[in-house]
Amino acid sequence: MTEERATYGTKPAQFRLPAWAHDFLGAESAQQQRTKTDILLSALEVYKRERFEERLGREYAETAAEDRAQVANWDATLTDGLEPDQW
Repeated sequence: MTEERATYGTKPAQFRLPAWAHDFLGAESAQQQRTKTDILLSALEVYKRERFEERLGREYAETAAEDRAQVANWDATLTDGLEPDQW
């Protein structure tokens, strides 16, 4: 159990899984000698991390685009009035 999971209480949840997912959880549970809940939580942690990294990458790309636009504006200002060979 991870540190993060240990700090939160639990709540009951009921949801349906396709047969393949239920079978997979059962097989993994038996093979790894872990509960289905632990296996599912591990998978959710991986998914949560992937989503975080996607958002981080998207926000980084937006910031980089804004920075490039700002640099272009500054380049135009800095070269204002100079001959191309002087810059």
